[in-house]
Amino acid sequence: MEGSEFGKGLVICLVKFAEHQWRWYGDKITYKKLGENRPDLYPDGYMTHAAEMHMNGAADHLYEIEVPQGIKRSVLGKKVAQLKDKGLAIGHGYLERGKWTEEDVLGLYELAREIALLIDKKMLGLKAELGQW
Repeated sequence: MEGSEFGKGLVICLVKFAEHQWRWYGDKITYKKLGENRPDLYPDGYMTHAAEMHMNGAADHLYEIEVPQGIKRSVLGKKVAQLKDKGLAIGHGYLERGKWTEEDVLGLYELAREIALLIDKKMLGLKAELGQW
């Protein structure tokens, strides 16, 4: 296979990651029901497993996320690194079982919105706003 499997760049990886947010609510319900029906599967609760499985798909798009060399140490660059590191830790790390919460998952999507706003404002010079809806 040639090229990137899950996207490469800044904006495209950010968008592809963010596209997964709508799936979170269904994933959470699915794992909650599984946990209720089979508590032996999740002795520490279902939430960590739900977060890990959800981020396993979403974080694929963070492997090749990148920022231009000149802004790696900027606020934007640091936020992208934080998104990548935590997203991959939850979705592909499996090292901290029992730790992840819904706030961790939703916090990553909020961080993605912050990054998008910074791109508009700092890189493109737009007077962007997140909006109410």
